[in-house]
Amino acid sequence: MNLLQRLKRIFSNQHKNIIPQFDKIIENKLPASALLGKQQEFISATNFYGNIPVTLSQGICIRFQLIPHEENVTGIRLRFGTYCRINHCHINIQINQFNHSFNASDLVDNEYINIPFTTPQTYIPKQKLEISIYSTDATAENVVALWCSRIPPVFVNQLKLNPIIFPITSKPQVSIIIPVFNKALYTYNCLLALQTCDTEISREIIIINNASTDETDLLLKQLQGTIKVINNTENKGFVEACKQGADIASGEFILFLNNDTQVMSAWLSNMLEAMNNSKVGITGSKLIYPDGRLQEAGGIIFNDASGWNYGRLQDPSLPQFNQSRAVDYCSGASLMIRRHLWEQLGGFDSRYAPAYYEDTDLCFAARQAGYQVLYCHNSELIHHEGITAGTDINTGYKAFQEINHTKFMKKWQDVLITHFPAGTSPETAIARLSAN
Repeated sequence: MNLLQRLKRIFSNQHKNIIPQFDKIIENKLPASALLGKQQEFISATNFYGNIPVTLSQGICIRFQLIPHEENVTGIRLRFGTYCRINHCHINIQINQFNHSFNASDLVDNEYINIPFTTPQTYIPKQKLEISIYSTDATAENVVALWCSRIPPVFVNQLKLNPIIFPITSKPQVSIIIPVFNKALYTYNCLLALQTCDTEISREIIIINNASTDETDLLLKQLQGTIKVINNTENKGFVEACKQGADIASGEFILFLNNDTQVMSAWLSNMLEAMNNSKVGITGSKLIYPDGRLQEAGGIIFNDASGWNYGRLQDPSLPQFNQSRAVDYCSGASLMIRRHLWEQLGGFDSRYAPAYYEDTDLCFAARQAGYQVLYCHNSELIHHEGITAGTDINTGYKAFQEINHTKFMKKWQDVLITHFPAGTSPETAIARLSAN
């Protein structure tokens, strides 16, 4: 064997050591992370949320993707758990073909750390980078964990008119009612998530098409299974569309779901588990923005009838958002009610048509009838807020938010006097029902 052949063999063996064989590759968890640029600034989307520790034992690899918006990547920010001890294993970070290793003794338990690369790397901006993190020398006494969150459902950016199939059932336990008006791509993603999550629960899907003019008609024709579709010749709005769907629902529970949501695993089974308590009449989900921030962990209503989404824009993994509790209202983006209670209350009050405050009013009515309204912390979904109604409170449907605020305040003024005034801290306001 000549010198050149020996060098090739040595390089080959080193290359094999750099890319080990893994017993398990974890691809459904997203580490708290961000890529760093020349000045240690963040040059990718930041994800600093998550309370799921993934231990980097030998043979375990976490694989995920980040997208740089600049070409020069000088490092990465991560958050590790060290089990409150000094560890001497090595952590390997591989980005495409680049591999960086550092000693875990540099880490501080539960603290974010900027990890500079020995050699800055150049990548194409806006192109996904595949990142793997692992340890080849971890032991029982020298091992760290990486703090992660669940990776949200992928949003499919192209509508594919292929069959979407739901199981056939003659006795659904849950009737899922989805009003739609255009935005076919969001409805498509909503249905894809529904198709794959909580399939063990018998359910029917009821879609009310509010005279959509885009590809919604074509999409709905691809649905198979226990599906009911109502095609309105005019846009009747959210309130009336929901009432139409409830009129033909046959499930023990009625669940209203926005078409701009993507449900996550166990979202439905956990809501049903909450309903095992016969005192609970309504339950609602934890709503999360696509960027990982919390949108709502139950709703607060102040004594002037103004509302607040508890936990808005915070870390959804914080302890205060991960306990089920009584709340003033649950958002109609994902709200479950017992069908007999819906019928007893007469459903959504039509005075709030076409939309806004109907969900809050229903929750107040359920509580007046002796039932609890419960935020279900482990029922999670992504909510692309404002896709259908928009965000401008002065135009379109959104303008009814202020109009219906006045109607709601007048209807429930005798109850509202027991609520805290606007400006009260959310932590104080959310505890009001628990103290009663």
